[in-house]
Amino acid sequence: MNYKDVIRRKLISLSNYIKQLLPVTEYTYEEYVSNYFIYYTGERLIQLIIETCMDINSLIIEYEGLKPPKSYYESFVILGNKKILPDKVAKQLASFTGMRNRIVHQYEDVNHKIIFENYKNLIELVNEYIDVVTEFMEGLDE
Repeated sequence: MNYKDVIRRKLISLSNYIKQLLPVTEYTYEEYVSNYFIYYTGERLIQLIIETCMDINSLIIEYEGLKPPKSYYESFVILGNKKILPDKVAKQLASFTGMRNRIVHQYEDVNHKIIFENYKNLIELVNEYIDVVTEFMEGLDE
């Protein structure tokens, strides 16, 4: 498997999801919750972002010869523990896996205000994640 090519394609997808999420941050919370399309799109993008990060994490973990993660959360923890991701980035992105789970599984405790308030933080974290993974890829042996 050519890890670099697969990760590179996933990073492009991740960048595109972030670009699509940016406009959602320009709405007020009232505009956001009053328009199903806007908040549904934003929440769907959270799902895609976390799942794409998980795909990338799993590829890196496999490449490193580590035990496969049991969950999305654990995939971030493993990369943080191995110092592949900065600890802060790993922990904060890991916390978004719970938000992703609530959205995907339609839990009753989905708090749209908390989700809305965290979009900018997610965007910053994922941009940092993209930079770190890109730098990591440069060190991969072919």
